[in-house]
Amino acid sequence: MNVNRRRFLVAGAIFVVPDALHAQLCRVTPRDALGPFYIKGAPSQPELCASGSGGTQKLAVSGRVLGMPDCTPLAGALVEVWQADARGDYTQVGARQDDPGCLLRASLKTGADGRYTFRTVMPGEYPGRPRHIHYRVSAKGYATLVTQLYFARERGIPQELVTSATAKEGALAASFDVTLAKA
Repeated sequence: MNVNRRRFLVAGAIFVVPDALHAQLCRVTPRDALGPFYIKGAPSQPELCASGSGGTQKLAVSGRVLGMPDCTPLAGALVEVWQADARGDYTQVGARQDDPGCLLRASLKTGADGRYTFRTVMPGEYPGRPRHIHYRVSAKGYATLVTQLYFARERGIPQELVTSATAKEGALAASFDVTLAKA
């Protein structure tokens, strides 16, 4: 094989490998339980607990909503999130009086790049459940996905649903991408 042909083949392999690697990484996010505390029609707000009454540890969550088969960013996807406060209690359930400035629920739309972001407080644990945030994600032409974001791998939780929260500018920050299957 001559030198020029070898260089051409090596250069071509450089372009092929990333596509193959990308295809391996593009997987539908695992489903998880809806849970008993989902309420349709959560407010459209990027701040789930503006008053701060749900806990003192601030958390910023961001990510992308992607679509199969090639992990295309999905603009305009609906990301519904809800969670417990630092004590492990949910709002809008039971007899307790809720703080309207801290409902710990939101409906968000992704941007043109498929990105979403919200600010909240770190959820607490409650009996039998590790810290988590519930997600219900939908987009036209894709199957609605119910899943959860966890902060520690325990009790058989799939690794794809676990993220770490790292300190950033006086708060914690976490990233969670969601990939939807075609309908």
